[in-house]
Amino acid sequence: MKKIGLILLVLILTFNIFFLIFFKSKSVLPENLKTFTTEELKKYNGSNDNLPIYIAYNGNVYDVSKGKEFYKIGGPYHDLAGKDSTTELNLAGGGIIKVKYTIIGRLVK
Repeated sequence: MKKIGLILLVLILTFNIFFLIFFKSKSVLPENLKTFTTEELKKYNGSNDNLPIYIAYNGNVYDVSKGKEFYKIGGPYHDLAGKDSTTELNLAGGGIIKVKYTIIGRLVK
């Protein structure tokens, strides 16, 4: 039984490494990146259907609009939208944000 658990653990770790290596963050060219303050970021929190939804993570701003159902008001991750969610995402494994969503800007303090 312990052998099966160890094999599963190795497979999961291998898959995660493969995923991170081959599916890195998609981003636009650095010279085209907009800068956002935390105040500017607030309006992209999913409360306005006419605006995209953004999340800041580790200094980058990601467009998470394609996951709208998760980040809109009432969605399970709405509390992460429209702000610097670095602390929360570092605690909960925010690597998926870097892999799944496009960097559209940089957060400035």
